[in-house]
Order: sequence, then C-alpha cells, then structure tokens
Amino acid sequence: MDILFKTFIDHFSTNQELSETTKAEICAHLTILNLDKKHVLIKENQRHDFAYFVIKGAVRSYYLKEGIEVNTWFALENDMVGSLHNFKDKPSRETMELVENSTLISFNLKHIKPRMHTNIQIANFINEILEDYALFLEDKIYFSQMMSSKDKYLILLDKEPQLFQRIPLTYIASYLGISRETLSRLRAK
Repeated sequence: MDILFKTFIDHFSTNQELSETTKAEICAHLTILNLDKKHVLIKENQRHDFAYFVIKGAVRSYYLKEGIEVNTWFALENDMVGSLHNFKDKPSRETMELVENSTLISFNLKHIKPRMHTNIQIANFINEILEDYALFLEDKIYFSQMMSSKDKYLILLDKEPQLFQRIPLTYIASYLGISRETLSRLRAK
C-alpha cells in the first residue's frame, strides 16, 4: 500500500481495525494528485464525485455573494475537503480552490458509496470521515456566529497561526467578516 494512502486510511480508522481486504478496496478508489495553486477542486453550483484529503498544501472554500468572494474556511495538511451536497449527489454551494501548490488524495465518492451497503468496515470508515467533517463544520459555524471579529482573530492567531504565513490576508479578512484594513489594524496591536 502506498505510504500516502496508508496515512489517509490510518487518519480515519483510529476507532476500528480494517482488514487488509478492506484497505485494498478503499485504496482502489484513491488517487494522488499534485496540483498547482489556484486550481479549482470543486466549483459552486456543480456536482462533483470526489472528496480530497490534504497531504501537503492549503485550500480555501468560498461562495459568491453579489459577486464578492466570501471565504468560509481553510484546510491544511490532514484535513478533508469536499462538499456534503456532492456526497448526496447535489451541486456544491461553495467553490474550493488551492491556495498553495498541493498534494492531495482524491477519494472517489461515487464509486465507494455503493460499497458502504455491502462492507460494514467501509461504511464505518466513511462515517468516521463524515463525523470528522461534521465536527469541523460545527466548529466553523460556532466560530463565525458566536464571536466578535476581534475574538475570531485572536483565536485564529492562537489556534492556527500558520494560516497567517500561508493564506493571503485578503482571504483571512473575508473569513473573519472584516475589511483588510481592519485586519491590518488588529495585527498592528
């Protein structure tokens, strides 16, 4: 098994032991991608058959509101990137774009979903991914709705300081719901 595939499988199988047959079956639906900065993984209002696991790099998610990009989250190494709408074979609400040259594992949802009905280990593995992603989204909703911009900035600085070296400040300001100038003033303090 490829070491990168092993990293992905190990990351989401901490609560269960997968058989070698199941691991091989999961690997059959994985592909390693090396993509350039600005590559669009998932486009708003389109269906997409894949989810991605970030091995190296950074991804942003955004939607357009009256022609303006509104950044909703960032993903770095060991984060899953995808759209739950796509998992349900519906168009995505957001666009997901690489912020850095990245190495990703592409996970074919369309082909693996039927296997969830015949292999309980695959079903449990996919459920681990979905639970992890749901917790990630719940944290993002709480973060965006329950805190002031200044508190959001301070938490981001404390919990994810690497974002300020890797993500353009314009995207971070949009994510925080403030102008680039306000972010610059907060950073100066």
